[in-house]
Amino acid sequence: MSTVDKMLIKGIRSFDPENKHVIAFFKPLTLIVGSNGAGKTTIIECLKLSCTGELPPNSRSGQSFIHDPKVSGETETKGQIKLRFKTAAGKDVVCIRSFQLTQKASKMEFKAIESVLQTINPHTGEKVCLSYRCADMDREIPALMGVSKAILENVIFVHQDESNWPLQDPSTLKKKFDDIFSATRYTKALEVIKKLHKDQVQEIKTYKLKLENLQTVKDAAFKLRDNMSQDQEKSEALKVQMKDLEGSIEGTDMKIMQTETTLKELRKLQDQISTHTTARSTLFKLQQTQYAALAEENEDTDEELKEWQTKFEERIALLETKINKLEREVSDEETDSTLLSQSINDSMREIGKLQAEAEAHMISRHKRDSAIGDIFRKHNIGSLPELPFTNDVAGSLTNRIKARLMDLNKELTEKKRSNEKELDFAWERYKSVTARCYEMEGQKQAKIESMSNIERRIREKENERDGAEIELSSLNLSHIDDREKNLQIEVEKKTLILTERDYESNINQKRTEIFSLEQKIKALHREKDVLASDSDDRVALRLKKEDKHVPTPYVCSRQL
Repeated sequence: MSTVDKMLIKGIRSFDPENKHVIAFFKPLTLIVGSNGAGKTTIIECLKLSCTGELPPNSRSGQSFIHDPKVSGETETKGQIKLRFKTAAGKDVVCIRSFQLTQKASKMEFKAIESVLQTINPHTGEKVCLSYRCADMDREIPALMGVSKAILENVIFVHQDESNWPLQDPSTLKKKFDDIFSATRYTKALEVIKKLHKDQVQEIKTYKLKLENLQTVKDAAFKLRDNMSQDQEKSEALKVQMKDLEGSIEGTDMKIMQTETTLKELRKLQDQISTHTTARSTLFKLQQTQYAALAEENEDTDEELKEWQTKFEERIALLETKINKLEREVSDEETDSTLLSQSINDSMREIGKLQAEAEAHMISRHKRDSAIGDIFRKHNIGSLPELPFTNDVAGSLTNRIKARLMDLNKELTEKKRSNEKELDFAWERYKSVTARCYEMEGQKQAKIESMSNIERRIREKENERDGAEIELSSLNLSHIDDREKNLQIEVEKKTLILTERDYESNINQKRTEIFSLEQKIKALHREKDVLASDSDDRVALRLKKEDKHVPTPYVCSRQL
């Protein structure tokens, strides 16, 4: 616990600039008494100024706080406050604050000269002095004492002109309570939670948009992959079909060549038939001519002629058979030629169909290449080779798109997991704060009831004190003094010692009762101050009660 030991005041208000007297503070209580203007309030102001750096009210920026140079007949007055205290760790520290007030031609100028902290090095035992700026000193002293500046300023060393601050307007009172009970940190924590919740909601919206975009890209990639698979299957089927058709076309070409060869032979045979028919006709005509020109009958016998006729008929039959055979072969070849022509036409139509499918396949490949290029440029996946893409290159690029999609899905999953953890953490904090709020609400009600009982007891004790004061005033001490003098005269004559003991014991008894009542009143006041210090819980509860419904949207979104 930090305690104040001694203080030296020089050049402050009514204290002389050359003052060497040190004010010692005793434990557990030090009473400061004196007539008006003796400097009782100045001591409290110096304590407050040493600890917090705050000038007292109505001091005109320090001009009326320093000893007036006109009184001492000088143009400049220097003031100094030395305060020795024990820190919360039990270490002795001396705080020195120096000031200067200069009388100018038309006004007085106040200036804070320096602020020094003196302490003892525990290793060497030497004094160590550290010089600080005023702002740094104002932060350092409360930290050493282990008490906030607001408590030092508004509770411990509160000025008598500002002691009625609990009766100020609600906004000022709330600010002071926030400073005293450090409720600002709780408010800042709520603001941080709200901001974090807002950022998380915005980030979730962003990730949802990214998820939708990635889902669209994923669907496009799957569709592109399906189209590529279908196109590849069609391409393989068309390749097989083209190979079959090429083989069929080669076979058909061979048949056509064979048929053409056969047709050529048939034409030769027809030419031969025509030639032989012409020769037969010529021979027949020659026969008729020669037969008509015969002057006499042939000398050949009938048997010879019949034999010659038979041979000629056989030759004629043989030639007719050969002609019929050749005609049948020509008819067969014409039939085969017709069938081959029809097959050629069918093959040509199939080739046209395959060419159309090949063109459609090329268009699909062009669309595939364009889609791959758009995806790469849109998502900045990497560089692209020159168009058009081969099937191997397209498959490689598609694998890169799939890998990028898997990375994005993995990143999105990690972000979702991280957001869930942060939301769970914020939710747990909210539940703990809510539970703490309910707990402090119950404590508040208990404190209020205890405060009411103590105030009632204080009123009763004050009534008893007033009654004791009335009773004490009714004793008429001046009359007692006169009576005591008379009794002293009588005692000298009769029983001086017994009478003095009787009255002195009565007075001492009354004084003891008065002192006892004052101690009880002070104890009750101290208990009241303790309860007032417990108002930290009440203010925190009130703040939590005001902000109780703020996290409601978060709760709703969490439940959904």
